[in-house]
Amino acid sequence: MTGMLASVTSIDETRLVLNEGVDIIDLKNPHDGALGALDNTIVSEIVASINDKVLTSATVGDIKSDSEFLYDKIVAMSNTGVHFVKVGLFDKYPTKHFISVINNAAKKNIDLIIVLFAENISDLSSLEVLMDSNIKGVMLDTKDKSDKNLCTLLDYHVLDNFVQMAKSSGLLTGLAGSIGHKDIKHLLKIKPDYLGFRGALCSGHDRVKSIDPAQIKKIRNAIPIPNQNNINYDNKEYQKEEFSNGAVA
Repeated sequence: MTGMLASVTSIDETRLVLNEGVDIIDLKNPHDGALGALDNTIVSEIVASINDKVLTSATVGDIKSDSEFLYDKIVAMSNTGVHFVKVGLFDKYPTKHFISVINNAAKKNIDLIIVLFAENISDLSSLEVLMDSNIKGVMLDTKDKSDKNLCTLLDYHVLDNFVQMAKSSGLLTGLAGSIGHKDIKHLLKIKPDYLGFRGALCSGHDRVKSIDPAQIKKIRNAIPIPNQNNINYDNKEYQKEEFSNGAVA
């Protein structure tokens, strides 16, 4: 089944999405770009407040693939206690430096989700080298949050190929990028491991505004809830089994 990922910026927003039973809580700063990062101290506080009730992820920011600081940012974010660290590939293809960094991070048992951007996708060849790396998963998102969303930038066939190609290599899969309620029924047919939301959860569908409980409920009700009875979220074997089966976000 497909899970629901909700991006939050604070402990207050975290409580709201927890109350509606989201499957992954993602920590980011929408004021600072597509993958804007929260301060590591804030991330640590939010992770502690969640207390392993659900899985968590956090972004390292809109940082260039060849940045000399990329590895340090990944390690520092991992040290906050999040389950997954999300790293954006802002270039069309991963550089040798980028692949080296993510492989070195993986050697430290850091579970990485690489975010690719729909604006860069002309074919899926960029996935091939990533699949030979040691990442945990991939997701598609959009750089520009003010114009077209994921479903208008890429057609159903490309999205389906992305998900199936990644799953065939045992990677987690996610789709995001200003997607809304109307997109859900179509994207569920593709069966990604999770669908990610920020703007659709906020007042006026504005991603930099506060999350609206009514909007969370609307999105949650549109996505069937995976069976979470008796889940131990601290159990790494559980996480590996569930994600490989596409059962939760």
